[in-house]
Amino acid sequence: MIRGRNYILFVFIVLVMNISCSKNEINPAYNGKSRYKTAGNAIYYEKNILESVDPASFVILNEYYAKDKNNIYWKGKKIDGIDADSFKILDIHYSKDKNHVYGFYAVEVEGADPESFEVLGDAYAKDKVSVYWDSKKLEGADPSTFKRLSHPSSTSYSADKENVYYITEKIEGSDPQTFQIFHHSLAKDDKAVYWQGKQMSGADARTFEYLGGSYSKDKNNIYVQEKIINGVDKKTFEMIDSAISKDKNNVYYKNLIIDGADSESFEVLVCGEVIEPKSLEKKSEVKKCLVEYRDKNYIYENFQIENGKLNVIKKDR
Repeated sequence: MIRGRNYILFVFIVLVMNISCSKNEINPAYNGKSRYKTAGNAIYYEKNILESVDPASFVILNEYYAKDKNNIYWKGKKIDGIDADSFKILDIHYSKDKNHVYGFYAVEVEGADPESFEVLGDAYAKDKVSVYWDSKKLEGADPSTFKRLSHPSSTSYSADKENVYYITEKIEGSDPQTFQIFHHSLAKDDKAVYWQGKQMSGADARTFEYLGGSYSKDKNNIYVQEKIINGVDKKTFEMIDSAISKDKNNVYYKNLIIDGADSESFEVLVCGEVIEPKSLEKKSEVKKCLVEYRDKNYIYENFQIENGKLNVIKKDR
């Protein structure tokens, strides 16, 4: 029997233990990337407790998915209708069970065949009947000949034996045999030049050439992204970065003239050091870390285009 001071000490220890347990931190469970956490027998996703979960069989599957012996959970929410025993995560975009295929948010991919379904990367997938991007069907795409058109800076183009696709849209009239990607959304075949899957009006595919960064040219024009730089002098054109260029007459922000800028003295400071713009013929890489644009009169900041008009802040030097 505990008496006197020993009894008081015992009660104090029990109270401290109870207080410590009541303030127990929710500890990360199973892996560091997941937002599922445990506190005793309770399981949380972030701060939300999972209802009716079985802690003994609970397993975290990835950053978003978890399961117990009865259910599948996505971001802590029980997903009805998924067969837990046959459920399998395919990649960050897709998962499946014996009956269905599921996209991000655990939403069923309508019509997808789980037995023949395979992921292709960058949200692309296919089964024996159809091709998908981010759970959306590429209408008319042939899964047996479908392939992603890989490029270091672009994941938007793909093709089958008959057509080229920009994300989920078929590019009418495109030729998969001669199609080539230059940068991000810029591409061409032997008939046309494309920006985001749409033909660039007036661009000449035969003489079209990618220059680097956002710039390209053909026999008639110089382009920044899909826009023509009107009136530019091709012989003296120099690209400075992905938005700024100049010729002997003007300095340009994208395809618009920077009013009042002096082309001859215009220069760029990169990390505090003046650099020389690279000429068109050298096809330079776009320079990074641009911190200041200036000429003999002004420092130029805060370039913005509104309703087709360029606004820029000019500060006297």
